[in-house]
Amino acid sequence: MNRHIEKIITDAKDIRKQAWTAYREQPTWRQAVEAVVLVLVVGFVVFGGSDPLTVEETKATRVVVVTPVSELANTDSNLPLLGTVTSTSEATIRAESSGKLTRVYKKLGDYVVAGQVIAEFENSGERAAVLQAEGAYDSAKASRDISKINSGTTNSSLAEAKTNALNVISSTYISMDDVIRVKTDTFYSNPRNADARFLLAVPDSSLIYSLEVQRKAIEKMLLAREVKNRTLSVGSDLVGELNLLGNEVQMIKTYLDDIASAYTKAIPDSTYSQATIEGGKTSAGVARSTISGTVSSITGSRTSLNASIAALEIAGKTSGDSSGNTASADAMVKQALGAYNAALSRLEKTVVRSPITGTLNSFSIKTGDFISAFTEIAVVSNNGALEVLAYVTEDDAKRISAGNEVLIDGTTKGVITRIASAIDPRTKKIEVRVGIKDSTSTMINGQSVRITITQSKTKVTSTSGPIKIPLSALKLTPNGAFVFTMSATSSLIAIPVKEGAILGEEIQILSGLNGTESIVTDARGLKAGMVVGVKEN
Repeated sequence: MNRHIEKIITDAKDIRKQAWTAYREQPTWRQAVEAVVLVLVVGFVVFGGSDPLTVEETKATRVVVVTPVSELANTDSNLPLLGTVTSTSEATIRAESSGKLTRVYKKLGDYVVAGQVIAEFENSGERAAVLQAEGAYDSAKASRDISKINSGTTNSSLAEAKTNALNVISSTYISMDDVIRVKTDTFYSNPRNADARFLLAVPDSSLIYSLEVQRKAIEKMLLAREVKNRTLSVGSDLVGELNLLGNEVQMIKTYLDDIASAYTKAIPDSTYSQATIEGGKTSAGVARSTISGTVSSITGSRTSLNASIAALEIAGKTSGDSSGNTASADAMVKQALGAYNAALSRLEKTVVRSPITGTLNSFSIKTGDFISAFTEIAVVSNNGALEVLAYVTEDDAKRISAGNEVLIDGTTKGVITRIASAIDPRTKKIEVRVGIKDSTSTMINGQSVRITITQSKTKVTSTSGPIKIPLSALKLTPNGAFVFTMSATSSLIAIPVKEGAILGEEIQILSGLNGTESIVTDARGLKAGMVVGVKEN
C-alpha cells in the first residue's frame, strides 16, 4: 500500500478515538454538533484526499499504434484447413446387372489398365443371343449383296468402293497430321525429333513418359503413312490398308486420351497460365472428335469395300435375274445390325471392366457372390497422381484464388489448382483442389492432412477494390462508422467511412479511405479530439 494512504488512515483512526472520548464528556447538544463535524472531517480526510501518484496516473496520456492503411490491407493471412489426399484420376465401378459372379480375375491392390476385364457374371444366355443376332446380321448382308448383284450394280459398286477407300485413306492422314502437329504439339519442345519433351507441369511422371514415347512413335508412323499414300492405287490391297489405317487411328486416339488427362492434371506456372492450359484442353477435345469421325469413315469404307468384293465373287457363281428390292435389303441389314448391337450391349453389362488405368484400392467381391444391380464392386485410382481435396466457407473462398501457394502438413509445397464456383449441396461449403508440387512426397491416397493457404500480397490503391482493415480499428457510433488518424498536435481526427462485409477479423471499407492514410489500429475507448501518444509499431 502507498505510504501516503497508510499515514492518512492512521491519522483518521487517532481523530476518531479522540472524538469519541470528547463526545462522552460533553452535553448532548454539543455531542450532536461535534459528531456531525467529526464525520465531515473524517470523510474529507479519508475519501477526499488523493494519492499524488493516483492523480498522476489518471492524467496519463493514452498511447495508440498508428499504421498505414496500405500495410494493414497488405498483411498476409494464413488460412488453415483440413484436407483429404485423393487421386486426380479415380473411378467407382458399380454392377450394371444382377447375377452370380462366375469369374473374378483380379484381387485387391492389383494394377489394371483401362478396359481390362476384372470380373464376369454368368452370361451364357447373353452370349447365345449375340451369336444368334450375328447370324441374322450376316444373313441380311448376304441377301443385300445378292440383291445388288441381281440389279447389275456389282462392278460399278466395287469401283466406287475402291475410289472411296483411297479418298478415306488420304483424308484420314490429313486429319491425323492436323490433330498431332497443329492442335496438340503446342506444349512440346522438338516434337518431331527424338528428344521431344512435354513442357507442362504435371504431377504424374509415368504419364509424361508415356506421352513422350507415344509422340515419337506417332511421328515415325506419320512419316511412313505419307510415303505409303503416294504409291496407293485402285489395284492396291485397299482392305489391308484400311485395316492398318484403323490401327494407326486407334494409336492416335489413345494418345489424345492421355493428352486430355495431362491437361486436366496440369498445374499452372509462370510459362503456362490456367487460361493457356484450358485452351489446349479445348483443342484436344476438338482433335478427339475429329479422330472419332475418321474411325467411322474407315469402318464404313472397309465394310462397303468388303461387301462389293464379296458381291463380285458371288456374281461369278450366280446366274439368272432377280427383282429383289435393294432398298428393302438395306433396311433389313440395318434392322439386323440394331438387334446385334442390342445383344452385344446386354452381354457387355455382364462383364465388369476398369474404366481407367490404376490400382484397385477397394475390391471386396469373390467368385460365387450374388451381386445386385448398381452395387459398388471396386474403386480404381491412379495412386501416382495425387491431389488434396478441401472445403472452405463462402467467406473464406473470397480470400483465396487459384495459384495461391499452399503448405501441406507444414513441409510439402502445393498450389491451389481449382476452386468450385458454387456451394456443394452436401457439405454446404465450396470445394478446393490443391496440386502437390513436391514429387518426393510420401503422402498416400485417402490420408487426412492439414493445409495452410497463404494469400499473395497485392498493392492497395483507391481503385483496387474495397480496402480491408482490422475490426478493432473501426469505431461504430449512432452517427455512423469512423476511423481515427492523428493531427500534427497529436489529437485524434475522426474520418467517416462506409463499412462492407466482415471477413474474419477484418472488415471491408467501401469508401472514405484511399489507401494512403495512417490510422489508429485500436479505436476502442477513443473519441475525436482526444490527445494521445504514439507507440512505435
